[in-house]
Amino acid sequence: MEQVLHLNVTQDIRHGTTIIFICCILIIIASFIDMWTGIDAARVNKEPISSRALRKTVTKIIDYLRVLVFAVLIDVLGLCFTWYAIPYCAILATLGVLLIEFRSVIENSKKKRSHAGEVVDMVARIISCAQEKDAEELIKLIKKDKEEGK
Repeated sequence: MEQVLHLNVTQDIRHGTTIIFICCILIIIASFIDMWTGIDAARVNKEPISSRALRKTVTKIIDYLRVLVFAVLIDVLGLCFTWYAIPYCAILATLGVLLIEFRSVIENSKKKRSHAGEVVDMVARIISCAQEKDAEELIKLIKKDKEEGK
């Protein structure tokens, strides 16, 4: 019985640690993608680029990881409950950071005047098409934009 309990606890800890590690990696990748799109937008707009962007990104990553550590502390408290199987709070915190960085990437794409910046607006317009006529007008608009882009 003791071996079974020890094996389950060890597997749960390994599973949770793996999830937290993946959350850390996702936060770091998202922050560097944001820096990349920011530098790209600055180049397109002929703005000066300095090493400040890298320092700012590293500081942002550290701040995000601090929030994640706090979420992990809440998850450790959650281990007191039998239904608390994975680090839910860490996952939610990571989702929040990813959404923040996604929004920043979209803003940088708009600043760059890239079509990627229009993705969110286009998805919202597609969702708002309640009637077939609205959808047809939107398709015509998309085709027109595509032809102008050639």
